[in-house]
Amino acid sequence: MAQISLQNGIIYGPVFSRRLGRSLGINLLPISHKLCSFDCVYCQYGPTFDMSLSPGIEDLPSITQVISTVEKALKKPRSLDFVTFSGNGEPSIHPDFPAIVRSVKEIVSRLKPNAKLALLSNSSRVMVPEILSAICLFDAPMMKLDAGDEDTFFALNQPAENIRFADIIDGLKEIPNLIIQSIMIDGAISNIRGAAYRSWVDILCEIKPREVHIYSSERPTADEGVVCVSPTKLKKIEEELCSRFGLNVTAYWSENI
Repeated sequence: MAQISLQNGIIYGPVFSRRLGRSLGINLLPISHKLCSFDCVYCQYGPTFDMSLSPGIEDLPSITQVISTVEKALKKPRSLDFVTFSGNGEPSIHPDFPAIVRSVKEIVSRLKPNAKLALLSNSSRVMVPEILSAICLFDAPMMKLDAGDEDTFFALNQPAENIRFADIIDGLKEIPNLIIQSIMIDGAISNIRGAAYRSWVDILCEIKPREVHIYSSERPTADEGVVCVSPTKLKKIEEELCSRFGLNVTAYWSENI
């Protein structure tokens, strides 16, 4: 199984998933390479060679291009459950992210009133007030949290300079209808065993998200030492977090994500 190919435009899909149903994707990032604020060891797009919180605008679609393309796509006669910001890296890196979110939300409510707005984010910008305000506009803000402590966070997510784990946690607490998405891995770096697992559970109990989605990776990853977590183990984690800690957790794997 190969790594995932980059999206080749602003709009992609619709694609179907158990989590989002029929979803139309929006990519605010370059089509030539991944642009992200993390270099996660498990990333199915491969390593991050362009890691930035302030990318050059010449590499990105303009707000006018995004709005025009989204409006054209949503005028097509098809049913959608979600319009989802994701794409070739971290969507909130785009300097016009807040304005784009507000515009797209208006377009969706006008052209596809039954569709909802989703975000797949690595959470790296939640401490920025205008970004946080934009994230709060989403019906389904799906925010990454793979670690419960700083050491595991740096080992697993390898963030850009000046990103602090504590700031991310503080920002996540401010998001209504928060959905946490966590990729569980084993190997030299693991978040399913020992202190790393316990601290992750503790943070989830502290944040109290509306939902927690856990899954793993079966594709080649950025780090060859990453070991996929089996569906059986994911299900056990789900059951423990639901029964012992009262969290609303759902385990996903390749067949049902």
